[in-house]
Amino acid sequence: MINYIHNIFLPKWISNKAIMVYVAALLLVTGIYFRYSIPWYYMLSGATSVFLFFYLGNKLSHTWGIDKVRSGKRFEKKIFWTSFALRLGWVLLIYTIFQNYWGDAFGFENADATFYDSAGQDFADGWRRGDLIGAWNRALKYADISDLGYTVYLGLVYALTDNSILAARLLKCVWSALTVVLMYRLAKRNFGEDVGRMTAIFCMLWPNFWYYCSVHLKETEMVFLAVLFVEQADQMLRTRNFSAWKVVPILLISAALFTIRTPLALVTVLCLLFSIVMSSTRVVGWGKRIIIGLLALALIGVTMGNAIQEQAKDLMSQAQFGQQQGMEWRAKRVNGNAFAKYAGKAVFAPMIFTIPFPSMVHPFDGQNVQQLLNGGNFIKNILSFFIILVLFMLLFSGRWREHLVPLSYMLGYLMVLAMSSFPHSERFHQPAMPMELMFAAYGIQQALMGVPIAKGIGSRVTYKGWFMMWLGVMFVACVAWNWFKLAGRGLV
Repeated sequence: MINYIHNIFLPKWISNKAIMVYVAALLLVTGIYFRYSIPWYYMLSGATSVFLFFYLGNKLSHTWGIDKVRSGKRFEKKIFWTSFALRLGWVLLIYTIFQNYWGDAFGFENADATFYDSAGQDFADGWRRGDLIGAWNRALKYADISDLGYTVYLGLVYALTDNSILAARLLKCVWSALTVVLMYRLAKRNFGEDVGRMTAIFCMLWPNFWYYCSVHLKETEMVFLAVLFVEQADQMLRTRNFSAWKVVPILLISAALFTIRTPLALVTVLCLLFSIVMSSTRVVGWGKRIIIGLLALALIGVTMGNAIQEQAKDLMSQAQFGQQQGMEWRAKRVNGNAFAKYAGKAVFAPMIFTIPFPSMVHPFDGQNVQQLLNGGNFIKNILSFFIILVLFMLLFSGRWREHLVPLSYMLGYLMVLAMSSFPHSERFHQPAMPMELMFAAYGIQQALMGVPIAKGIGSRVTYKGWFMMWLGVMFVACVAWNWFKLAGRGLV
């Protein structure tokens, strides 16, 4: 673990320059493609998101980071309640907007959300009548294995709250705020107090996490379970506590994820097995490695059976054929982009830490979510510089073995995503984002300390210069991406 380093925080030369580049890109795209500019409220949401993240990221990582009086437990309470309050405010705002302008609580692009709502209500009705078997059978008819868990969860919430949509979203605020606390613990354990607090602040402020608390999608619960798995598995390896009371709950979290998003659950199992195998024998003896590995495979096999085998086959098939077919479908569909058919793993894999780029144009009705979250995507674009930087540091120094669980989880999931049909979809990046924000915080710390990438390569001054060049690249990429969205549809 890195020792505590005083006064390491998000500096103004990062936050101020990032805000300036966003404003410049938005103004240029809007000026060039004024006819297709996004509505003013999406501009406002993007600009506010970027400003709050970088401005408060600088202020809070400084003031909260040097608060020596506040213990870790007190900081956890502060970060939890602040995260909860921010998410609750956003939930109430979006709920009010949806009710006033769309006439319901689901708003735009709500096909999946209304599906989960209907399935949850049906399950809740059966639960209240005492017909548990009937409720379960109806849930099976509604959802496949990758949706069943969330459907049942939402049904239980509805059964206890008289189908309250706000209650379900209030719980999302709780799960998301707890995710922030878990990321603080994980980052502190791996990289020290400074990085732990900066990571928590990043997760607290990243606007895309707020958004998924305000809609009836499963991302918030899924991210919470994934982070809980990584945090507990990392703690298990570091404390060398391989008792059944520790191992079995971790495996049950993976089993639960199989009912929410199967490929993600497969990643968690492989992450655990890889981390155990690659750990030093001083941490995990070969006997325990074999026992835990067999237990993991047996438990997952018993709980999910043939469903996992079929999902795994579908995943492998998609990796070989599905991505290209998906891109061709996107090129040929109504309002599709003709350039999409040229995209593939060779394009997405090198950019997987950075994409998607912000949507600052409105070529047709739809894509409201991409436009609403343009600021959050821009934040990801900027911070990816520090993620890539620190990955090279860990690789060349050999210190990657010290952070096996979060690294293998993040890289494993992103590798699967790069081979899927959705590498450019912001929604599918959610499970990796807490880890990416953590490694971004660690990269910022290492850059400020002037830690070299390898012997003789890199210093604080060098990193600052490289970051300025990265800002230029991201500015060009933002403009080019929005040209791509219009040109591929024959609009420019």
